[in-house]
Amino acid sequence: MKRLLSVSLVALAGCASITTGTSQNILVDTPKVTGARCQLTDKKGGTWHAPDTPGTVTVRKGDGPMTIICKKDGYKPNTIQVDEDLAGATLGNIILGGGIGILVDATTGAAQQYPDKVVIWMEPESFPSEAARASWIQDKKAYEQSILDAEAKKQEQEKMDLDKTR
Repeated sequence: MKRLLSVSLVALAGCASITTGTSQNILVDTPKVTGARCQLTDKKGGTWHAPDTPGTVTVRKGDGPMTIICKKDGYKPNTIQVDEDLAGATLGNIILGGGIGILVDATTGAAQQYPDKVVIWMEPESFPSEAARASWIQDKKAYEQSILDAEAKKQEQEKMDLDKTR
């Protein structure tokens, strides 16, 4: 009986539902636009609101993907969808806890997580000049390129780390 209790405690120690919980904060940012109103809706119909961007919203995990719609007077509404990834603490279950912990995490939503920050570009309904329009487009493209560069750097680092373990 003591051994079963010890094994159970070790299994729960890596449990993402304990270490990361079943909810998470998401920062919703609308670059160059403050005060946008955003609605976040998961595939099961759970709905949360960011009444004033940039702003943080606490959402329930495990019911993704999440659709986010942002609106503000003078700007075109924008809708994006974000998926959930595997939460890092779930890997602790694979190593320490095995099937029970993974099952608990999967059913509670703790095994998944949304991005910590979601960026939604909102285009003005009209620009004061062609130069302002060009600047907005340039800023958006530069941001998108920085995301691609960061992802490529992350993948390269993961490849180097994997090569080191071989």
